[in-house]
Amino acid sequence: MSIEELRKAVLEKAKAEADEILREAVKRSEAIIRDAEEKKRRFVESEKGKLRAALQIESRVGEARRRARLIISSVKAEVAKEVKERALNLLRSMDSAKREESLRSLLEDAIAEVLRAVPSATLLEVHVAPADKPLVEKLLREKGLKYEVREDPSILGGVRVSCCGGDVVVDNTYNTRLGKGLADVLREISRELGA
Repeated sequence: MSIEELRKAVLEKAKAEADEILREAVKRSEAIIRDAEEKKRRFVESEKGKLRAALQIESRVGEARRRARLIISSVKAEVAKEVKERALNLLRSMDSAKREESLRSLLEDAIAEVLRAVPSATLLEVHVAPADKPLVEKLLREKGLKYEVREDPSILGGVRVSCCGGDVVVDNTYNTRLGKGLADVLREISRELGA
């Protein structure tokens, strides 16, 4: 064998070995790529699963919060209704001595407020529950003031005093005081429930 043939044989063998090494390298790289893609796919699926689970938890928490707000709102409404009913029953069952004492106090406070606002007021207009008219007129006579007493069937008790054609009004009716009391109760409930 000549040098040229020997060289050719060595080159062919080297080329064959290089081609084999290249085929093996391509196979290994394809396997590595497939493995990496599989790991990536599993990782993505795992992360998607975690994200779905987190979204489901968040959704459940949101729904639970919404239901809690509805329950709290319902409880507040029930408590307000019960407090109002009890207060109305107490007002309706008040004996005449307590009612007179209450009317006297509410009337004096209202008159004092009106006269503070308008010291020169000469005629007071007093709105009362129909059943309270005689008692309020008696209390006003004792005060020596000029007044007009008007019955208002929507008033549960107490008085609404005004002057100057209604420009100055002090509402000391049970209705208004009950409304304020209910608002206070609802604020207290909200504070206690953290709502």
